[in-house]
Amino acid sequence: MRQRFYYYIEGKLPQDPSQWKYIRREVECDDTFDGELIMVAFPIKTMKEISSVLSHFQLREDPEYFLSECKEMVSVPEKHVDQKGKGKIAFQSYFHTFPDSINSFFDDAVVIVILHPRVADNSIHRDYSIIGYIHVNRIEFKSPDGEVHKGYYYNMLRLSETTIDGEAIFRRKRIFTTLFNVLLDVAIVEDVSFTYASMGRENQAIKDALKMNSERIGRFFETFPVTINTHINLIFGSSGAGKRLVDISNDKEALHEYYLRIREIRGRYLFDQLHSEEKFSSMLDRILKSSPTSRVFMLPDEAGNMEAACLAINWGDYLHLKLKNPKGFFKMIDSIGIKDKILYVTLLAGKPSSARQLVKGVAYKFRKEHGVHVTLLTSHDGDPYIDVKKSIIHDPYVYMIIIKDRMDVYEAMRDHSKDENGNVRLFIDTPML
Repeated sequence: MRQRFYYYIEGKLPQDPSQWKYIRREVECDDTFDGELIMVAFPIKTMKEISSVLSHFQLREDPEYFLSECKEMVSVPEKHVDQKGKGKIAFQSYFHTFPDSINSFFDDAVVIVILHPRVADNSIHRDYSIIGYIHVNRIEFKSPDGEVHKGYYYNMLRLSETTIDGEAIFRRKRIFTTLFNVLLDVAIVEDVSFTYASMGRENQAIKDALKMNSERIGRFFETFPVTINTHINLIFGSSGAGKRLVDISNDKEALHEYYLRIREIRGRYLFDQLHSEEKFSSMLDRILKSSPTSRVFMLPDEAGNMEAACLAINWGDYLHLKLKNPKGFFKMIDSIGIKDKILYVTLLAGKPSSARQLVKGVAYKFRKEHGVHVTLLTSHDGDPYIDVKKSIIHDPYVYMIIIKDRMDVYEAMRDHSKDENGNVRLFIDTPML
């Protein structure tokens, strides 16, 4: 093991609002990289003034360059393959604008970056590469006793694929574990006990590293299997159901009823972030304002009452995906260009039979009106809509959970979330995986 350190930016200095308050934190790392690494954790809003942060570390102060490096890192392929290179799919996400597109999904995040300067540390205005990037999204949820807890939801964990002499230098030298150790330490700084995140299920090496690093410092670690179901809208969609849809995005009374339906289903889910209508409304407001085509739809019954409802997020308004070396069925999808835009349907409410008609109608509507040809539906054991969401095209994921302390609270929440068959129902209805 070796000692590295990172800087946590807490905010501005009270005595001098023009200066940032930096907290230097040491972390134990087992990477084998010999070069200099500058690791910084900061609130995402700090990106507006990133030049002053870069200047502090004698780095090139150009904010456009920094943002372009971040955008490039976020676009690193996400591989759903095992350590032998076998698996179903790898893809790249290209956000249209950065960081605005991402802020629409989560408005309160800590960003962690690892920067690799290209010249010695006694120089100024040094060029650098961003070789590691992750969003630590701050969440809140309630335990069964009504207490509100702070939590983290990780997403977009990326590491550079840069190769030297054919070797992925940063991956092979275990930089990933160093980034993960910073993540664990930031939870200590912000006194966060509960963390979870999604990742591809195939790569056993990464899962083993996460488990080992967590348990090495006394963290509890477990995983739950999740399935990402992919539907082709041309096949899956229903014109009849599409014509019955009612857009309730601006109907306050209908949205209130929709929220109550959501609470009936997910009120006992583990890490449910929508424990208040205010939080639900805030999330909807961000998405609907930033995406001109994302909407809330309901399927009415014969009397016009809500039979089923969902949130349909058009990821195509934020990003497009490119498959990397697709095989089998995904090669056909890529060849006809229908993977560029994706519809993500979440927060289903209503009877399963009605919910299926709703989703089929939404799939049809987005294909016809917005050229969106693929719909994603996320499911896991205990999901009342598991049969509604099933597809012959599916991708195995896991949600990992890391607990720093307060195991009694976690065990109470875990037990409270179980269905009649003992399945732990995990809140996976986040606007972005």
